[in-house]
Amino acid sequence: MGGRDVQEADMDSAGDSGAGSESSEGGRHDEKGGGLGGLFLRGNKSASLMISCGQMVSSAAASVISVEEQFEDYGEGEDVDFTPSSPIPDDDTRTNGFSDLGSSLPSSAGQTPQKIRHLYNSELLDVYCSQCCKKVNLLNDLEARLKNLKANSPNRKISSTAFGRQLFHHSNFSSSQGSTEDLFRDSIDSCDIDITEKVSYLEKKITELENDSLANGDLKSKLKQENTQLVHRVHELEEQIKDQETRAEQGLEEELKRHREAYSKMERDKSTEIEMLSNRVQQLEEENAEMKVNVCRLKSQTEKLDQEKQRMTDKLEDTSLRLKDEMDLYRKMMDKLWQNRHEFQKEREAMQELIEDLRRELEHLQLFKLETEKPGRGRSAAGLSEYNAKTREIELEHEVKRLKQENHKLRDQNDDLNGQILSLSLYEAKNLFACHTKAQSLAAEIDNASRDELVDALKEQEEINFRLRQYMDKIILAILDHNPSILEIKH
Repeated sequence: MGGRDVQEADMDSAGDSGAGSESSEGGRHDEKGGGLGGLFLRGNKSASLMISCGQMVSSAAASVISVEEQFEDYGEGEDVDFTPSSPIPDDDTRTNGFSDLGSSLPSSAGQTPQKIRHLYNSELLDVYCSQCCKKVNLLNDLEARLKNLKANSPNRKISSTAFGRQLFHHSNFSSSQGSTEDLFRDSIDSCDIDITEKVSYLEKKITELENDSLANGDLKSKLKQENTQLVHRVHELEEQIKDQETRAEQGLEEELKRHREAYSKMERDKSTEIEMLSNRVQQLEEENAEMKVNVCRLKSQTEKLDQEKQRMTDKLEDTSLRLKDEMDLYRKMMDKLWQNRHEFQKEREAMQELIEDLRRELEHLQLFKLETEKPGRGRSAAGLSEYNAKTREIELEHEVKRLKQENHKLRDQNDDLNGQILSLSLYEAKNLFACHTKAQSLAAEIDNASRDELVDALKEQEEINFRLRQYMDKIILAILDHNPSILEIKH
């Protein structure tokens, strides 16, 4: 029965420890009473008192150790961030020892039958030594401080490692062959040492936590002070921002006012310029319409001038052909005149020789006649008169010859002058043809020329036509003076 109860107590203890750190304080007090009742069944009063005191201490230590294990299990998680204010977990040896103590004693005591727990609970709670009372008070104080620290920390359930460790120790305790009294005796002997170490460790840890809390308080006060300074700075900056916004709004209003004035001025200038440009466009349109009318008129005049020019050109070509024919005829006549002059020169030389021969013969005859008429004087007077008449006749013949020579000379000079006139006329005709070639491009330049250029071209064309008329008049007069039959129309 004792071994079965121990095994059942170990199993129940493992189940209770697997339930985690969320168990209530009432369960812990029941475990205390149950543990004391279980101890009372094993021995006499003295032993029961000793066991009761030890069990009380062990139960209190177990509750503190259970709280500490929960606190230590809070630091055993893999996802915990270790900060300066976080608790520092102990090594595995100390944790295993405390876990063994906390898991063995309450669990064996917790398996005491329910009836004996109710009977002896009230009596055995009052029996404990003064040393255990001090330790229990100290442990209660530490437990209260741990609860306070635990209240400020997030709740963490017992980890799987701690739960496995408890199961392992429970199995070791259940398989041991010692009696329950030996187990509690060994536990009571080592309880003081473990509690002292645990208390010193908890005091050290609590001191560290208090120091961390003080450091956090100092940091918090410093942060509050900095926050206050930053709030004041923010308020100052907000005031500056408000001032800047006010000045910016004023500057914006002034800038908008300036821009409105500039815009209105630009609008006025633009309307004035648009009005001027519209007037200028209207004026240019009127000038363009006038220019179109002038261009049409000039085109019509140019067409008329082109027609007249074409007619004059045709007439000039006809006249040029006729002039060419006349020049050919003139050359022929000049050749014939030169031949006639040459023949006349030969005849004149022959006549001169003949006249010289006749004069010499006449002188011989006069001398012969004078010699024959010497004997009679009457005959001499008649002969003298006859001689004078013959001399007068000879002089008249010489005068006629001289006049004929002068007439031929004047005709030659007249022919030379006529040739010069014709050559000058041909030179003027060439110049007019050159002007005609220049005038042919006038019609092509009308479309691309300006008004002044058209007026100048028209004046130049009129001048060319006037010179053509003068040239034609000169040619006609020259033809009328020399050979009017050229101008006769032959049917």
